[in-house]
Formats: sequence, structure tokens, C-alpha cells
Amino acid sequence: MAFITNEKDAGGKPVDSLVAERMGISYGELSQEKLEEYQLEAFKRTLRLAKERSDFYASLYGNTDPESLKSLKDIQALPCTAEADLAGNEWRFLCLPSSDIDRMVTVPTTGTTGKQKRISYTDDDIRKAIEFIRAGYEVMNCRPGERMLILMSGTSAGSIGDMVRKAVEPLGVSIEVFGSVTDIQGAYDKLMEMRPEIVEAIPWHAAALASYGKQFGNPEKGFIRSVNLSADVVPDSVVSRLERLWQCTVHRHYGSTEMCIFGGVECTAHEGYHLRPCDILYEIPETDGEGKGEIVITTLDRVGMPLIRYRTGDIGKFTDGDCACGGRLKRLLKVYGRKRDVLRFGQCEVYMADIADALYRCDEVTDFEIGLEDHRLSVCAKHLPGTAVDEGFVKDELMSLKGLRKAQEMGYCILELSFSESRGFASGYDLKKNVEYTK
Repeated sequence: MAFITNEKDAGGKPVDSLVAERMGISYGELSQEKLEEYQLEAFKRTLRLAKERSDFYASLYGNTDPESLKSLKDIQALPCTAEADLAGNEWRFLCLPSSDIDRMVTVPTTGTTGKQKRISYTDDDIRKAIEFIRAGYEVMNCRPGERMLILMSGTSAGSIGDMVRKAVEPLGVSIEVFGSVTDIQGAYDKLMEMRPEIVEAIPWHAAALASYGKQFGNPEKGFIRSVNLSADVVPDSVVSRLERLWQCTVHRHYGSTEMCIFGGVECTAHEGYHLRPCDILYEIPETDGEGKGEIVITTLDRVGMPLIRYRTGDIGKFTDGDCACGGRLKRLLKVYGRKRDVLRFGQCEVYMADIADALYRCDEVTDFEIGLEDHRLSVCAKHLPGTAVDEGFVKDELMSLKGLRKAQEMGYCILELSFSESRGFASGYDLKKNVEYTK
């Protein structure tokens, strides 16, 4: 696959071209209708294999005849699976002997059982993910000869940095993996030393680096052209901060360990995530009045450890409209956050991601922590030492959130806002922000 160097021509075409190639048709023949026919047959193949080889799926779908499924809508009648089914029971999901599994990733669960979930991949699963990464970076209009700094893990095989390197280096991009940002100044010094045109980072880390650079007038804006944010929900205010301070284009990525890391990427039109639908069937079977609901995935033709109708815990919304880039396939319009991080106060709801969005409207905020005990919501906004934070502005932005303001007015919630200095981020495998619940 060759680079598309004209931004106008790039758009989502590299991803859609990969989809057409995988389907065995020309790009001009690609349509949502043909894609859904392909997905239905792939789902039936996956279900057939899983019933034959997996103890778990033989029990769950034993009475389901794959040939009885006549449309994707029929799939929604089948029971879903979830993290609780997988944690501690991964052997029941396997469809190959463990000796044929090439990589296994252990991830902490979001529940309270203390169990961990283990996701297994074959080399073919990883190869398909890398193909999507390559197309995804073309969607972001990356160019030969540019430099990329990855501010995420990348020392081990199958890590984000390792997979990005394998995908993009053959296309002429020079890559250096720095690792997660534990020390903001140290990461910023590396940024200034390398002067990369492309940055891959966790949203909170990139926002903190832009804040650190602000004290010097953000000289990094002279070389950073494109930023890709992943590993957690990306608030609009983080995107706005980077676009303003770094004067770059910002792209959001959606994925998870269950998807083999990579699931969807924004193109230059920024009208939702272009997905990898030949490898993953995405559903939102139950929606509210606004079209939002929990994202459910099925890994298609994954022979090692398929996940069928797996509840991700992520809340999202689809769009069926064409993308401004010319893409004709269904996209994930937005990811709002995780189901477990929707804070409920009486009849009022607040997404943790919305709280993050409000906090990051203040350029000095570099990090945050949220805790909930009974009806007391504690929010600690962190900032660099020596920087002044407009505390009134931060509080006003929080209270601009309709759900939080209404919860306070009705006496369901007491907001306790505090501030603290921070020079970096804690190291650890789980990079996602979580609400700390105290009983």
C-alpha cells in the first residue's frame, strides 16, 4: 500500500480501500449493503467454529443454527457475552490449543472480583491489526520521511508502540518509542530533542505536554503537524487545546485489548471513526432517544479466541451518513465514555468524560482524579508547579454540565473541588481514567 500524499485525496479512502480488498471487490463496488452481506457470512463462520471448538460457546449457542441467521438484525436475538464471562475462564473461549496461541495479554477487569481477563491472539490477528494501523496512519495523512514519537508503551512484542512501528516504518516514517509519560519535563525535553512531525499519545499526557510548553510559547508548534490520541476517551477540550497551542491536526483512535488494540480512527474530515468492519462487527443494539448505547463487538474469523456479541462497556453512537472525505461506510460517530463511569445522582447522569472535558478547558489543568462516596463527588484538578489556576473558572465549567448542576440543585450531589500540583503521571498498565468508588 503506497502513501497518499495529497490530504484532499486521503480522507478515509485508505481504510475503505483495505475493506474492499479484504472483501475481494474493487473500491468502486464498495457499499454498506455489500459489507453487511460479507459480515453476515463471516459471523456465521465464526459462530460455527466457536460452537465446534469452544466449551463456552457450545454451551451458550448450542441450539443456534448459524444458517438460520438471514440478516444482521437476526444476530441481535442471540445472547451477549461480557467481561464477567471471560475473566478467569479464558480457556473456555479458546478455539485452538494454547500451543497455537502466539500472544496472550492479561488485563485487569473493571469489576470487584479481583480476577483478570486474558485475551489471546494468533499471528494472523496481529497481522490484520497492523494492516489497519497502516491504513489508519494514511488516513491521518502521514508522509514518508517524517518522524514519529510514540509516548506510549512499546518495549514488548504486541504493545501499541511495537505494532505501530511494524505498521508504519516500512512506509518511510522514522519512529522512536519513548514510553508512557511519567515525568512531564523529561517527555517534553525528548519532544524538543527529536522534533517529530507526528505524535502518538494518551490524551491526558499530550494535554499536559502542551501546557508545559505554554510557558515557553509552545515552540513545539513549529514541527508537530499531526497528533493521534488513544488508550482512553478523548475530550473535545483536549483536542481544542492541542489544535490551539500546537497548531496541529488531532485524530482520535478507538480500540481496546479485545479488538487487538485497534478498532477505529478519525480521518482528516473528523466526522467519526472509520472502522475495521471485516475484522470486527460493531453493534449498538439498545439505544436511548439520542441514539446512544453500549457498543457490542464480534471478532470476525478470529480462530484463536473469538469474542461473540461481547459487551465492551463503552457508550457510543453510530452515523450512517457519508463522511465528508467520501467514505460510504457506517462509522462510529462518537464514544462518550464507559458505562461504569456514568455517575448517577438520583435521576441525573454525568459522564466522567464530560467532567474531564470541563476540566481541560482550563489550559493549566494537566491531570485529574475523581472519587465518589455516597453523594459526595470529589474532583481533584492537577496542575504544574508554579502555575496559577483560575479556580472560579474551573468550577463554573464543571457547573455548566447540566446533569451535575441539576444534581446539586436537587440535593443529590455535593461537589468537592480541590487542586494539587503534579509533575507527571503514575506508571502502570491500566492507562484509562476511572472513578474511585468508596463505600
